[in-house]
Amino acid sequence: MKKFSLIILIACSLCASPKAFAWGPEGHAIVGRLAMGFVKDDVRKNVLKILGSMSVDTATNWMDIMKSNPDYDFMRSWHYLDFPKGKPYTATNEDNIVNRLILSYNELGHKKTLCSEQIKTDLLIIMHLMGDLHMPLHAGYDDDLGGNKVMVQYDTIKTHNLHWFWDEDIIRLTKITDEDMLQLYKAGLRDTINKIDFVSWFRESRSLLPGVYDFPDFRLSKAYLDKNKIVVQKQLLMAGLRLAAVLNKLFADPAPLQDFKKITANYKNGIDVKDAMQHIGKKVTVCTNVNNVRATPAITQLTLGEPYPNSTLTVVIFSRSYPNFTMPPEELYRNKNICVKGTIEESRGKARIIVEDPNDIIVL
Repeated sequence: MKKFSLIILIACSLCASPKAFAWGPEGHAIVGRLAMGFVKDDVRKNVLKILGSMSVDTATNWMDIMKSNPDYDFMRSWHYLDFPKGKPYTATNEDNIVNRLILSYNELGHKKTLCSEQIKTDLLIIMHLMGDLHMPLHAGYDDDLGGNKVMVQYDTIKTHNLHWFWDEDIIRLTKITDEDMLQLYKAGLRDTINKIDFVSWFRESRSLLPGVYDFPDFRLSKAYLDKNKIVVQKQLLMAGLRLAAVLNKLFADPAPLQDFKKITANYKNGIDVKDAMQHIGKKVTVCTNVNNVRATPAITQLTLGEPYPNSTLTVVIFSRSYPNFTMPPEELYRNKNICVKGTIEESRGKARIIVEDPNDIIVL
């Protein structure tokens, strides 16, 4: 809690610093600007409201800016995940880029229960780490610290190391701009992963490492630079598109409230969500809003109507039924208005409907 309190304290009183890392300040800013161009209008409005006076460029670089403060040294491991060459990704409980993204994403999935400072901090973490996740050397080999111990030289410019070359020099030397990525997008480059999947995105970055290390001795050629300019452009575009997808999931306005009583009247067994406990054991149809979603690998719970603890009905989807749905249920139904049919049962003094067939939930 002490570490998190420090994050919140400084998140509310940021001042820009010229020292930045990872893609470099311009690379991270490109990712943020692309994402804000791809998000829905209501999401853009909501994200900018949370950022307040902080610009998108500063927001995407916030975690690197904080590296100048020793109180934030504990966050350094959040930027990457290095492990031996030839080894597959294995989930751990360690604090690394994948776990930190999952944690912040899940926390924001319950943002109605969070204070404004925590929401902003989680947003800043995601905006930065989505850039880091798509830089291959942040999914690097542990023996050379993600390329930090590999000294390289390009032309007459001796760079710090291979990691720095990818962080800073490729973007700077080839003058990559937002427009380069937009041209790739217009040419048809799209995301191949159609859901929020930080592990798959990490594995994609890791798969690029053979090309990153494809050079003789310590010298980097013009051909190497030109080839990897395209790689960097694609990774920046993917980071922007996927950050936009994450923000769309987390910060979309809830569906507008409708006349649920009128909609429910169209069903023979329709009931008001407030009356759920009066229909235990009966097959009913309930039309209302999804107020909140709680999802784990084992279970997804949709809180209907009023927020917890005043909600009177929960829709439960167990993991055995996940394959029946075209997307993770939390992505299908978060912030939506729905009609759900099923038998109401009592569990721990509350009413619930267990859904196994996606046809039993209609999105209004």
